[in-house]
Parts: sequence; C-alpha cells; structure tokens
Amino acid sequence: MVLNILKGYKMTFKTAFKDVEVTRTFPEFMMELPANERGIHELDATVCIGCGSCARICPNNCIEMVPFKYGNPLKNKKMVFPSIDFGRCMFCGLCVDECPVSCLKMGKNVVMAGWLRDDLILGPDKISVKRHTPQEVAALEEEARRLAAEKKKAAAAKAKAGDKKPAGAKKKKEEAGGES
Repeated sequence: MVLNILKGYKMTFKTAFKDVEVTRTFPEFMMELPANERGIHELDATVCIGCGSCARICPNNCIEMVPFKYGNPLKNKKMVFPSIDFGRCMFCGLCVDECPVSCLKMGKNVVMAGWLRDDLILGPDKISVKRHTPQEVAALEEEARRLAAEKKKAAAAKAKAGDKKPAGAKKKKEEAGGES
C-alpha cells in the first residue's frame, strides 16, 4: 500500500516541475467547439411571432413566455418572447426544431455562471441577438395601430353594406307579396 502511494507521488513530482500543460486555461483561452455544439440559445426578437410552440414542446418546462418591448408588434401581437431557465434545460434542441419561423437557435456560447439560481434564468433581453430600437418599436406600433384602424373601418363598412342588402331584399319580398 505504501508502495502505491509512493508511485503516485513519483508521478506527481515528475509532472509538477515540467512545463507540461495539465489543465486547459479556461477563462483566457476557449477550446475549439464542434460545429454542432448546443450552447446558450439565441433569439431573433425581430422575427419571433410569440406563438409559444417552444414552451409547449420543452420536455423540462424550462421555457416561459414573458413580455419584452423590443420585438415586432406587427408579427407578435402579444409582445411575449421566450425566457429560458438554463438550470433545468437539457439542451435537447426541440424548441429550436419546433419554432415555425426559426427565430430561436442554439448558439456557440457555453459559459453559464452565477452566484444565485436565478442567474441561470435568462430572459429575452439576455438571449436576443437581434432586437428593434425604441424608435423602430414606436414606428411599428404606429403602423400596427393604423392597420388595426383600417381593418376596423373595413369591417364596419362591410357590416353596413351587409345591413343594407337584407333590408332592400326584405322590401322587394314585401312588394312582391303585396302585388299577388
């Protein structure tokens, strides 16, 4: 037994005083990642439609849809975007595959650290790689209001035209019935 311990010390002393890299120098140098690496998710908030299919497909229920003000109000009426709990995420990629507009992708960033459990929950403000500026959002909201007003006007005009036709048809029927 003592002989095994001495063998271990012998190996330690051989490598301790040589210029041999035993561990990777992680914070300073990042190792080369493979092409299909699944890192922290990346969100394109300008494309996201807020459908929530990523949250529904997630097997660990680690995706929650939360409000975010820098998206596109023309595409995402509710202005809700995914927030991901990376403490529970198993990086399976189902959410990425399920996204109908491909706004959610797996990135190359694999560094996640924090002092608290809540530090591993990243909202759309942290994972979005593309987002609109406040000025662009204001312009898009104005455009959405204008389109909604036009749609409401068209619906009112259609309803008004629809009310006139049956009334005219009713009068014709009464006139035809009264002549008999």
